Amino acid sequence: MTTLVTGATGHTGRHVVAGLKAAGVRTRVLVRDKSKAPDGVDAVHGDITDPARAAEGVDAVYLLWPFFTADGIEAAVKPFEGKKIVYLSAMSAEAGGVWGDVEAAVRHVTDDWTFLRVTGLATNALAWAPQARVGVVRAAYGQAKRSVVHERDVADMAVKALTEDHAKQIYLVTGPEAVAQAEQVRLIGEALGTPVTWEEQPPEEAVAQLGAALGTEFAESAVHYWASLVEDPEPVSLDVPRVTGHPARPFAEWAREHFS
Repeated sequence: MTTLVTGATGHTGRHVVAGLKAAGVRTRVLVRDKSKAPDGVDAVHGDITDPARAAEGVDAVYLLWPFFTADGIEAAVKPFEGKKIVYLSAMSAEAGGVWGDVEAAVRHVTDDWTFLRVTGLATNALAWAPQARVGVVRAAYGQAKRSVVHERDVADMAVKALTEDHAKQIYLVTGPEAVAQAEQVRLIGEALGTPVTWEEQPPEEAVAQLGAALGTEFAESAVHYWASLVEDPEPVSLDVPRVTGHPARPFAEWAREHFS
């Protein structure tokens, strides 16, 4: 069996590669820069929008689609026709959007698919790092409660799905509890060994700041979503312990690993 990992140098992909190697699975990676490819794998230079060469002879694929639009997804997944595909999706795929469109394209080319729908990755908190290191994080909706998941738990789920039969399964992949964003910042401070406080940012300022980098439509949607989580926290799923056999890693553990 040969498994292709896309996004192999990213937050989840590098742990997927490590897990597959530990399981003795022959692993291929699709990378833009072969010098950054993990050791001990077959590295193919290319891009996820044109993975045909990397797809030759593989049996399974860990799929990461890193764009805010699904434009081109049908052509991108065509080379994976009939193969096992494990796609890193999002909880919001239920309502459509880019994640729902990618899921639909995957279903069109194979019956052996698994969707890992995350509420959010803990690694998104790395965006707060520059502010955290000076003691104050200014952002919107500090009381928004998020069940963000450690990237290693996502990878553990992916390795299970790639090496076992999890065809046509949709998993909600979350952390073990919903933690307010302001509490996440406090835990980052604990990991740093210095207090870090939350400063509430007006929503319109947050939209402008986020929109400058990611576009106004995405920014408005994100800030509106955070607002909803103040009264209606993100769900907590038991899929991680059920599939992997170990508890989901808490945010405090993630913070220690990344900020200590």
